[in-house]
Amino acid sequence: MPNKRIKSEMILAGVSINVLAEHLGKSEQETVELLDSELGIMQNYRVMLAVAEFARRRERA
Repeated sequence: MPNKRIKSEMILAGVSINVLAEHLGKSEQETVELLDSELGIMQNYRVMLAVAEFARRRERA
């Protein structure tokens, strides 16, 4: 299931729900619901892209 992979990637990258929610323009609750549901291809891509960007920022810091 893609949403489990996203959650794993978030943990490995050290990305919190509130940071992802802010980036996506959603509330924390909406973001949790999004991650708990089946994500469409474009939603999945957008979320994974955000997580990857946060991971890159951490590496640069």
